[in-house]
Amino acid sequence: MSIDRRSFLNHSALFTAATTLPARWCRAKDLPVNRKLKMRFAVASDLHYGQANTPFVKIAEEMVGWMNKEKQGKGLDLLFINGDLTHDNPQLLLELRDKHLSKLEVPYYCTKGNHDYLDPKEKSPTESWKKIWGYDANHTVTHKEFAFVLADTSAPAKSNVYRAASREWLKAEFGKYAKAPAIFSLIHIQQRKHKVCGWPQHGVNDVNQVEEGEAVMSLLETTPNVRGVFHGHNHDQTSMWISGDRRYFFDSHVGGSWGAAKGYRIVEIDELNRMVTYQVNAEAGEELNRNDLP
Repeated sequence: MSIDRRSFLNHSALFTAATTLPARWCRAKDLPVNRKLKMRFAVASDLHYGQANTPFVKIAEEMVGWMNKEKQGKGLDLLFINGDLTHDNPQLLLELRDKHLSKLEVPYYCTKGNHDYLDPKEKSPTESWKKIWGYDANHTVTHKEFAFVLADTSAPAKSNVYRAASREWLKAEFGKYAKAPAIFSLIHIQQRKHKVCGWPQHGVNDVNQVEEGEAVMSLLETTPNVRGVFHGHNHDQTSMWISGDRRYFFDSHVGGSWGAAKGYRIVEIDELNRMVTYQVNAEAGEELNRNDLP
């Protein structure tokens, strides 16, 4: 498969040129401090609830506390938990939901990750994503004119395959919301093969999935109102990557046994639909980076 190297440039190269942002958008650092916000949402991922030798109960409690603090502070409309809620145990999805996520003071939605296994037993309460959460693993949320498209990249239990999302399903959903001021896509696993042209590791890896992943990337990058793509899965990544003028964001991790500082990502949209996002190091209580979503 032929890949254009120029499309894989990361943010450090592209962001140095003022021409990379349309003139109608201010840079994040230039936005008014007291601008009126229309919406504010958070993306967190990779709780890995139930992973051995980790304080997973404490981790879940901390995440709920962080999100409730955001709600009580600057306000928070929605929370998206972008995959790997649990660690290979479907029954723990119910425990996490009922004992911890039920204490959130903000509406939340979950993306299915590669560790979020389901119970193959018929009529089990964890037989399907819909039984647990009330919606399918491929699901779209709408809020204040905006569309949030949550795509399933999970594979059968312990298959060790990092899957591409369904391009057909994504294309149909993008078509439904073609007139929305913005579409945000939440996909647990990055759709570019890992370590290709400077991209981080832990992307799609199976030979049959790489081509499908590139087809998803092409769709994301040719849908005009897709304003941001959010990935979990890679616990080491907290930054932004650019491909085809589309911005891809990682949010580190909340739980698990490895990775960068625990944290989450915030997106703010003001009354003029100017959008910025920044990563929060929740352990230190500080902002790590800030980028536009032009």
